[in-house]
Amino acid sequence: MGVCLLLSAALLLLWTPAAEALMEPGICYVLDAILFIYGIILTILYCRLKFLAHRASRQGPGKELKEEAIYTGLSGEGQEMYETLEIKHS
Repeated sequence: MGVCLLLSAALLLLWTPAAEALMEPGICYVLDAILFIYGIILTILYCRLKFLAHRASRQGPGKELKEEAIYTGLSGEGQEMYETLEIKHS
């Protein structure tokens, strides 16, 4: 049932005038250019992320200690994992 529905939807999409417009090479070139630019932007962002992570690791643990100082008061070493709730009878 699902395969038949998928096949009929695919045939319906291929039969529309919009599918005929994709057969023109000008539109394909525009779509290729958009995908090419998108790939370049993603590659630049990925390299930038790797470069920043590498630079942060070279700076040493000084910056990490300052950031960890925010969470110093949140240690739960003296507490049990699950505490029982006391029922108050009024």
